[in-house]
Amino acid sequence: MSFGWLYEVISLVKIKSLLAIQGPRSIYVYSLLIGLFSGVGAYGFNILLSYTESLTFSQLIGYDPGVPAGDSFFSFPFAPRQFSYLWLFLLPALGGLLSGLIIYFLCPEAAGGGTDSLIKSFHFNEGKIPAKLPFYKALVTIITLGSGGSGGKEGPTAQIGAGFGSTLGSLLGVGARARRTLMLAGTAGGLGAIFRAPLGGAITAVEMVYKEDIESDSLVPCILSSVSAYLTYSSLAGKGSVFAVAEYSLSDYRHIPFYIILGLVCFAIGFLFVNFYHFVKDHFAAWQIPNYLKPAIGGLVVGSLAIFFPEVLGSGFGLLQKMVNGDHLNSYHFSLNGPVFFLTIALVKIVSTSFTVGSGSSAGLLGPSFFIGGMLGAFVGSMAQILFPSMGVLIFPFMLVGMGSFFAGVARAPIAGMVMVCDMIGSYELLPPLMIVSVIAAILSNKISIYRHQVQNRFQSPSHHWDMNQDIMDRISISKHFSEFRKFAIVSNSIPLTELQTQAPGIQASDFILTDNDQKYKGIVSLRKNRILPEYEEHLSKLITCEEIVQDVPAIKAEDTLGMGLRVMLQYDVDKVAIVNEHEDCLGYLRYIDLFRAYQSEIKLYSRKSD
Repeated sequence: MSFGWLYEVISLVKIKSLLAIQGPRSIYVYSLLIGLFSGVGAYGFNILLSYTESLTFSQLIGYDPGVPAGDSFFSFPFAPRQFSYLWLFLLPALGGLLSGLIIYFLCPEAAGGGTDSLIKSFHFNEGKIPAKLPFYKALVTIITLGSGGSGGKEGPTAQIGAGFGSTLGSLLGVGARARRTLMLAGTAGGLGAIFRAPLGGAITAVEMVYKEDIESDSLVPCILSSVSAYLTYSSLAGKGSVFAVAEYSLSDYRHIPFYIILGLVCFAIGFLFVNFYHFVKDHFAAWQIPNYLKPAIGGLVVGSLAIFFPEVLGSGFGLLQKMVNGDHLNSYHFSLNGPVFFLTIALVKIVSTSFTVGSGSSAGLLGPSFFIGGMLGAFVGSMAQILFPSMGVLIFPFMLVGMGSFFAGVARAPIAGMVMVCDMIGSYELLPPLMIVSVIAAILSNKISIYRHQVQNRFQSPSHHWDMNQDIMDRISISKHFSEFRKFAIVSNSIPLTELQTQAPGIQASDFILTDNDQKYKGIVSLRKNRILPEYEEHLSKLITCEEIVQDVPAIKAEDTLGMGLRVMLQYDVDKVAIVNEHEDCLGYLRYIDLFRAYQSEIKLYSRKSD
């Protein structure tokens, strides 16, 4: 009797055991491998996209959008034909229709920007990505951008890397935590390759998943993957940064007020961009027509805008390179130039990008964010030139600083915005003004984000609830870290709901602790779930009191644990939990952030003891 099959099984088991992730070192090795494949994938994607754009822009439309220095390797020098308004108008719609058909019938997950879906997968789906998604995402993005759609190419490259990382994790049979890390490592690899940003890609991947935190557990794997992808991509496409920029450093501190103004401008236009994009996306989602027609309708809007402003087609990086080179730019029509031209193009780009991505086509939002920020920087810099001609203001530094700060605001990623731009220009000389402007834009933009699935911090991410609940939080008593509790959002249960709505903005709270006249705890009222519309406030004034709509949420005691407080908030969907004594007297309350800080304090204390 032959036992050959038994040896084969044993060999397979040994190989699988050898390949299994057995600790951080295994993660690091696989991160390097993921970066290698991400770099190759980004290279292949860029070749196909560049070839497609060369055909459509040169041979059909007859328009030269320009090429950034880092993509000169991918340029295909077709002689441009005569400018065609017909193709300019129709091509984005035809591309949108083809994209819509592929997405609707073959891969619905390929719609949209891509980055937000990665964030959603990280928090809510254990880092799982369908194996077919990277291929279809790349294909549909090539069609969208190649036909003139307004968007970026980072979405598919991030999806290619993330998809490989997620699939590899599934094949190795790893747990959710390791798969999330491999997915983020792939994301970093895709970004690091396509933007030639070894550090920027890594920082962006770990920062974009939160509004006020970073995924520090994945930082080292993301760096390894991003560097590996960058080196692979550069070995294939040649060395260099995305933009070729003349040497510059901030030596005249009189320019700092202009940079501060740029931060304010980036916040204002960023607020407009985020809200307009979500408005367009929500209306297309609610529109009762076949989904495969929606990208075509978005393409018609883009084509209509491009007839007047063809500069908004594609990613726009070629136009940014022309500005860096110091070319004197006028609009293709209307003879607009200077500040009017820059501001107009920024605003039209917001509309074209919103209708491209918001309608369901596939393209990234990071690239357009850089472009819009660059135009805003050029707007402020050119205005400073006009108003203060003797101060020697150059436009291109403001353009580059605007790129990073605008992205920092709309994506809630200040560190990523700074580092990414420095990598993209191959210099850190602009880091001081980038830090100033990015921080201003990020602080002012604390209530907006282009990515809806971002969560506030690790404490509020489902991916970390298990870690915090089971490990340390159930061993930490509340009294160990808190002797006094917050009382700002405690109100009487007899207060009318309309009056509470009036007081809420001043208290800066949405959920309120209710007590009776004896300060006994009665429950919680959430204005997120119960609110009287402004047109009815006058008629319903004092008719509805808070005790009539109170939510019966359990209170906890100071002797209870942080874990118990967290579970109450998660189970009842409130942002604070009441603390009572043995007589049910309300002592105050704790918020998510309070529990998070206590947890972090305990972690630091534990780390010092371990050392």
